Amino acid sequence: MCVDGNKTSCAQFDFLALYQAKGLDDVDGVLGLAVHPDKNKRNLNYVWNLKAKGIIDKAIVSFSVSGPNKEDPSYAIFGGINENQIVGGIGGLKKIQTFAYRPDWTQSVKQWALEGQNLFYGEAASLAQGNTTATMPAIIDTGSNNIGVPESTFQFLKEKWQRAVPAVNCIDDDNFCFVMQECKTFANKLQPIVFQISDVMFELKPSLYLHQAEGNKCQFAVHQNQLKGSSGGLFLIGDIMLRHLYQVYDFEHETISLGVNKHSEGDIWMYNKGERPDEAPKLQTEDSGFGLEVDSHFES
Repeated sequence: MCVDGNKTSCAQFDFLALYQAKGLDDVDGVLGLAVHPDKNKRNLNYVWNLKAKGIIDKAIVSFSVSGPNKEDPSYAIFGGINENQIVGGIGGLKKIQTFAYRPDWTQSVKQWALEGQNLFYGEAASLAQGNTTATMPAIIDTGSNNIGVPESTFQFLKEKWQRAVPAVNCIDDDNFCFVMQECKTFANKLQPIVFQISDVMFELKPSLYLHQAEGNKCQFAVHQNQLKGSSGGLFLIGDIMLRHLYQVYDFEHETISLGVNKHSEGDIWMYNKGERPDEAPKLQTEDSGFGLEVDSHFES
C-alpha cells in the first residue's frame, strides 16, 4: 500500500479481505489502525508498519473529514499534520490522553477512548456539578454518523427538547427523536449541546445535531447508546462532531489531538473548561425561548 500518488512511499501490508461480516465480534479496526494489545505485534497496525519501514518519522495519522455540504475533500496524512487546516494552527490543537475504558479486561488498550465527564444542554448539566466519580468513557467512533449517549443522559436531553419544542416525538422510537417539520423552522428554539471531555468543552450549535431527512422529517442525531451491558454507559462520538474537528491520532504517546477544522469555524466551539470565548454566541435561558440572553462560561 502506498501513501503518495507517485507510489514512492509504499509498504507491504496485508489487509484482511472480507466478503461476509461473520465471526467479527472481537475484531476492532478493519482498516488496520487499531492497536494490538501485544506490543510485539504492533506492526500489524498500518501506522506502526510505516514507521518501522522508515516511510514516516512519527507514528501518527491525522484526518480532515469533509461534511456533506463542504467543498473541500476528506483526506488523511500519515506521519504528519496540516496545520493550515486548523483554526489557530498547531496551537489550536488540544492534546488529550487516552485511557483504557475497560480496565478489568486483561488485554484492554487505550485507543481510542477519552474521559467523558459531562454533557450540557445550554447551561444545564446532565450530571450534578462536582460529581467527579461518574465519568463515562467517550469513544471516538469514526464508523458512526451520529452521537450515542447513555440512557440517563438521553432522558435528560429528551425532556429539554420536548419542553422547547412540544412537537418532538421520542415515542415511535425509544432511542431516537424527530419532528415532522423542517429543521430550520425550530432550530432557534433549541440550545447548544456541550460535551465535556477531559476538561475540554466541545460546543455544538443545534443545526449541527439536527438532520434533515426526506420530506419534512427532522431527526435528532444525538440518540441513546444502544449497546448492551457496561458498554451502554459510553459516549459514542461519531461523524456529526468529528467532521468539524481536525483529528490527530498519536500511536506512540497514546493521545488524540483535536482542533476546530477551518471549514467549520464558527459552527463548533472548543475551549477549556471555564474559558468560554467572549465571541461565542450568547446562550438563552430555557424559559426565554428567544429573548433573554445569558453570558455563561461554564465556570469551573
